[in-house]
Amino acid sequence: MENNPKVKGVLTAALNIVSIILLGLVLQIGGAYLVNAAVNIMGKVDAASSVASAALQYNDFMEYIRTIEPKQFANVIFVAPLIEEIVFRLIFLRAGKMVLPFWAANLIQAALFGLYHTVTIQRVYGFVIGLVIGCVFYYCPIVYRSRCVEDAGKSLRGKEGGLSSVPDSLIGVATTFLLHVVINAAGIFISPLLPADLTYSLQIIIGSVFMLIAFAAAYALYFISRKGNNTNYHAEVAG
Repeated sequence: MENNPKVKGVLTAALNIVSIILLGLVLQIGGAYLVNAAVNIMGKVDAASSVASAALQYNDFMEYIRTIEPKQFANVIFVAPLIEEIVFRLIFLRAGKMVLPFWAANLIQAALFGLYHTVTIQRVYGFVIGLVIGCVFYYCPIVYRSRCVEDAGKSLRGKEGGLSSVPDSLIGVATTFLLHVVINAAGIFISPLLPADLTYSLQIIIGSVFMLIAFAAAYALYFISRKGNNTNYHAEVAG
């Protein structure tokens, strides 16, 4: 079984999917704690200030999200992420990578992704999330470039077919779509369940730890992709 490329491919793909789901949960939970602490601190500022107004705007937005009808969940959890991943990662990030280094292209697409949101606090959060999602798209968390997955594809459909024939950018956007779906779903179903009576300092500490884990995971993807022979992936995404 250990030498069976099909089994190795399935196990690798399953591990990658679980990793993406966990990354999405970490990003949402960490972001929720940080945003909640920031909103509460901002809410204590002079009510007439723009800072307090931004906090009130965010609270109103979250109340709306949590009261949407079940039939609207599909739009928030699936449709919106699909459109956003196609526009910001598949189009903007790839286009930017044609003329800029990855870090610069990723900063630009993350900034555009943040500005795309209408709520001020969400713009900052969207920028941070966009940076991580951009790394996931570009370095593609071993989902496709894993040797096991490639071997499985070859064994299933011949040496030149199978998974190895799927464009890398599509694997990348499929991966970030899954990540985005998890983030949005967790924001609706999990974030409201988090303890809200923690001190601001504790919320900031917890949120910061979770976000550091997320960025460490993004760096791990970079390290793994560089360690492996992913030259073709980088060339395809850049072009």
